[in-house]
Amino acid sequence: MKNGRSPAPSGTPLRVYRTLPARVLGWVLVAVAVALAGLTLWDVLTDRAAGLLGPVALIVGLATAGWVVFLRPSAVLYDDGVLLRNVVTDVVVPFGAMREVTHQWALELTDEAGSRHAAWAVPVRRELVRRRAIDDFAETTRRRGYEGVTAQGAADEVQRALQRWRLDGGDHAAAPTVATRTIAWAPVVLVVLSVALGVATLLP
Repeated sequence: MKNGRSPAPSGTPLRVYRTLPARVLGWVLVAVAVALAGLTLWDVLTDRAAGLLGPVALIVGLATAGWVVFLRPSAVLYDDGVLLRNVVTDVVVPFGAMREVTHQWALELTDEAGSRHAAWAVPVRRELVRRRAIDDFAETTRRRGYEGVTAQGAADEVQRALQRWRLDGGDHAAAPTVATRTIAWAPVVLVVLSVALGVATLLP
């Protein structure tokens, strides 16, 4: 694992994969944090703020949870590779280094070294009840736009982009042949700051 900023694939971004519930929850938490920040600022301006450490810790914690846990994790498909943003790490898997694309538990990319990299933001779809024959028929006849973001759908699109890259002359010999994993320091700093503020509020 390398430190520093993760290099994105050099090609053109095609799509960002992130589930709708994650987007909704993330923006709700961020909105609540912004609202609390506004109320806290109003209390400060009107001299009604008794103590700022608790509210600040809550605001930072909500904003951090919203961004780091729900909004930041994503899989970005490029025309020459995939960027996986997880909670505190970034993984770049160029098509030249991609051996296999699977979706058993999530969108999973295996590189030529045999390492498997999973996208936390694109989990496999869970069935709450056993699928019936009529459900299978409806699934095959409805439009893709109603499916939402699923590991299988994302894997299919990655496979198609990989095939296009190869047909357009993508050369494994010239392309990067290893996946690159780096630490994303921005979320790390926010998590550490949130924990530190939370601990500080508990101290006498």
